[in-house]
Parts: sequence; structure tokens; C-alpha cells
Amino acid sequence: MTEPLPTTWNQVFLLYSEAAWDSVYRFSVSLCKNETEAEDLTQQTLLKSLQSLPNFFRANYAANTEAEALAAARRQGENELRTHLLHWMLKICKNTFLDERSRASRKYSHTALQDWGEENSGPMDPWPNQNENGNQSPQNDLASSEKSFFEQALDDDWKTRFEELNPRQRTIIFLAAEDYSYKEIAQLLEIPIGTVMSTLSRAITKLKK
Repeated sequence: MTEPLPTTWNQVFLLYSEAAWDSVYRFSVSLCKNETEAEDLTQQTLLKSLQSLPNFFRANYAANTEAEALAAARRQGENELRTHLLHWMLKICKNTFLDERSRASRKYSHTALQDWGEENSGPMDPWPNQNENGNQSPQNDLASSEKSFFEQALDDDWKTRFEELNPRQRTIIFLAAEDYSYKEIAQLLEIPIGTVMSTLSRAITKLKK
């Protein structure tokens, strides 16, 4: 018997976002370090995503109703839609984290930007997939050796060192280990590609000490 199609935004959200919830939680952990805070951030992200879901479909797929959203998913391809939805949810997660830090900064007299770990403009070490001029390879992807290192950095043995990084460094390393490209990380975090690269360089230097 065929499963009934979703008829409410709650059901549409469950259908297309449930597979992303674990990624949202792990992304939250990379931001917060504290698992309890990460759980709270995940819950806030899911709630905000659900509340904003009609806007997501309206802005990206010109879909104003649940039925139009389902039709858009079929046109777009459900897997591609789920990926798009995940990226959107991670942005909500990041912005929610920064909003919370901004409120905390007013209480503790430091800025949300400092919490996020603003990078200075100092020189960065070249990566294996950069050419002799320091430019990225055309593929805009992280070299396999880099990905392996970042995956190792997320293992339990590296936990203490990983927690010494600032939130931006932890988050970029997490996304690198999740196989995001430089361009995708930059788009997701809304920062320049050069900042992604310099942040990775400084983070890996810290982890190797």
C-alpha cells in the first residue's frame, strides 16, 4: 500500500529533513564543544527551520503550499532538495550560535566576532593542492591527505586539542571532514574562500603542536 503524501508543513519537514538531523547535531558540537549546549542548539535549529520552511520553499522554489513544495521536490530531485535543505539548516544553526554568543558578549564584555574566532590577515601556509603561486586547484577541493588529517582530528584522541581551537576553526575542520569543498564551506559560513584556507592552515598548525 502506498504511503500517504504529507499534507502539512510539519510532515514535509519531517520527510525531507530528518536525514539531516544528525549532521546538524554534529555541526552544533563543532560550534559549542559542550554536548548539552549542542543539543540545545540543535533543537533551536530544528524549530527555526520548521517555522521558516514555507519561506524556504517560497524563496527557492516559488512554492507557496505544501502541495507545491512536494511538486518542487519532484522537479528538483529529492536528494538534491535534501542537500539544499541541509545547507540551509546549517546556516540557521551557525547564525543561531552567533546570535547566542552576541547576547552573551553584552553580558561578559567581549564580542561575538571574538567568540567566532575572527582570523587576522597574516600569511598562511600553502596546502598540497595549491600551485606555486598559492592559488587553489581548479577543482576547489581539499586534497585527500588534508581530508584524512581533518577526519583524524575529529577522533577521540584529538579531542583535547580540537577543543582548544576557536569555533570557526572547529567548524571549518568539521566541514572539511564532511567532504565539503573550499567553495561550499565559504558559502555556508558566508566568509571568503581565502579566510577558509587561512583558517584551515592555522588550525592544522595548532593541532600538530
